[in-house]
Amino acid sequence: MKRKTVFTGTIVVLLFSACSSYLTSSENVGKTKKPYEKILVVGRSKDNTARIKFENSVVSELKEAGVKGTASHAANKIIDLNRKYSETELATLKKTLMANGYDGVIVTNLINTEEYTDVIPGNTSTAYVPTRAGRFGRYLVYYPVTRWEPDQLRSGTKYVFESSLYRLTEDSGDNLQWIGRFEAKDPSNLTNTVNKYAKDLTNALIKSSISTDN
Repeated sequence: MKRKTVFTGTIVVLLFSACSSYLTSSENVGKTKKPYEKILVVGRSKDNTARIKFENSVVSELKEAGVKGTASHAANKIIDLNRKYSETELATLKKTLMANGYDGVIVTNLINTEEYTDVIPGNTSTAYVPTRAGRFGRYLVYYPVTRWEPDQLRSGTKYVFESSLYRLTEDSGDNLQWIGRFEAKDPSNLTNTVNKYAKDLTNALIKSSISTDN
């Protein structure tokens, strides 16, 4: 019974984690929702497979919401993620992007990995046990007996990401429009993880920063 209870509690936590959003915090810097003609999606990663899957997934989610996006890996090498750009080069890159029809850029970075420990609360169960009363020999009284299962500890690795939306046509100095922090614990399936991240990211952007009104 004890092993079954612990197993059930663990499954509940895993299911909850799978259904909950990766997004842990965000700020709508631009304050208002704005329309975009075409957004470049950039996923900074040393793993090209993960980068391609992620960028494609975000583009797909944007398309489903009625927003045109292009994955940076498929954008004719318009941006090189393996080099550091100077301020002058960044200004030139911005002009190049705008000349190619981009008015927005989504950039995602892995900013940290850290160990975590979650506490899975133990379950309780109550049974009503009959007692004998005197010589009469019949079960006249029932009293509750409660059992408490100990808490369980679940440890692993947490990946912390940050995604930002920039508006290239913004005339003011800073063109950051939205920024969000995401956390994924022990991702075991790359496709499922990037698809969920892409959906959470796109939903957050459409809700607060990107207008889809025509």
